[in-house]
Amino acid sequence: MSDRASAYTMWIVLLSALSFVCVLGMVWGELMNHHHVTAALIGVVLLAYSFILLLLRKGGFTGV
Repeated sequence: MSDRASAYTMWIVLLSALSFVCVLGMVWGELMNHHHVTAALIGVVLLAYSFILLLLRKGGFTGV
């Protein structure tokens, strides 16, 4: 794996961990009736997902 691909991999893993923490926050928000927190965390997950897809493409992991 090249240095460029390993840098992209590090950011993908970091964004995946952020998404996981946000999902835990969404579950907590739903259980505690904090729907505004849940809605905000859904937005963060969607942004993280879009950046993950961008990094996958830029890192050459998709074959496109």
